Amino acid sequence: MAEKRRRSTGKSTLADVARLVGVSTMTASRALRMPEKVSLDIREKIEAAVAELAYVPNVQARNLASASSRLITMVVPSFATPGCAAVSEALQQVLNPRGYHVMLAEADYSTAKERELIEMLLSYNPAAIVHFSFDNTADVHRLLSHSGLPVMDIGGVHRESAGISIGVDYAKAIRLLVQHLVESGYRHPGLLCTQTNSTIFRQLLNGWHSGMLALNQSPHRVVSSPLSASFAVGHSLLPKIRMTWPELDVLICTSDEVACGTMMACHAAGIAVPSQLAVASIGGGPLSAVCSPPLTTVALPYEEMGALAGKRLLAALDGDEPTIFNELPAILKPRASSGRV
Repeated sequence: MAEKRRRSTGKSTLADVARLVGVSTMTASRALRMPEKVSLDIREKIEAAVAELAYVPNVQARNLASASSRLITMVVPSFATPGCAAVSEALQQVLNPRGYHVMLAEADYSTAKERELIEMLLSYNPAAIVHFSFDNTADVHRLLSHSGLPVMDIGGVHRESAGISIGVDYAKAIRLLVQHLVESGYRHPGLLCTQTNSTIFRQLLNGWHSGMLALNQSPHRVVSSPLSASFAVGHSLLPKIRMTWPELDVLICTSDEVACGTMMACHAAGIAVPSQLAVASIGGGPLSAVCSPPLTTVALPYEEMGALAGKRLLAALDGDEPTIFNELPAILKPRASSGRV
């Protein structure tokens, strides 16, 4: 009976490398994984063969074989989520020097698909799993809690995390902004929330209501949009908001992008910012300082979140017990978009 051959993928294999050099597959594997255990002459021949054949090691198979990994998976609602780039870059700056690499996976804001995504990521045998601004469903929370891996939540800091929590208390952040605006003389504030996870949304509403009521202000002017944060959302919703509440004198948006879109709508409609309508945001990214006029904001420390997350992950991976609850402060930055003229 003829030998059944595996269909070729067209890619070079480790066996191809070994055959070209004239060594066993085990020797070729050892040269790539533990080069110090192979002679310099053989190692150089194997490296030359790898380059000639454009061989790419199968990291997943290597991880399964060694029961170890240098891969950190980071789950985000969307790659466009505010703060995603800043957090992931800061995280990688801490992890990369230790040989770890971060792989981003987009959950598309869907908790329904989350279990399937997490199970797929766990099949890669990662060293740790990170969530950014994304809630776990109850079954995924149990799955992660029993995975034996370091698990980290970055975004809205909370004590129900499946692992380590790093971020800000959004309730404190929005209370800080409300207090500043009311003390600046605004009497009819409104809040525009766009799509975010339930932890952050609850904190935002809690901070809004408690902050407004503490200052004897009505908290009823709230718009919650299921759309993700963007310029277009702020631009399109402003006319409806002003029609509903013509007395509105300042609008707080839960992202810089939405706030800038709101100001663009004001400019197009001939509404002076801030004399006819002031605008403020939760975010504080580079955009907030260069838009016109510059945006009053509560700056969220995204870079600090990512850097601290990296340090806490390394501690956990080294077998230490890092601090589980890590709250960072948000900083108020008053600018011209809310300054009286």
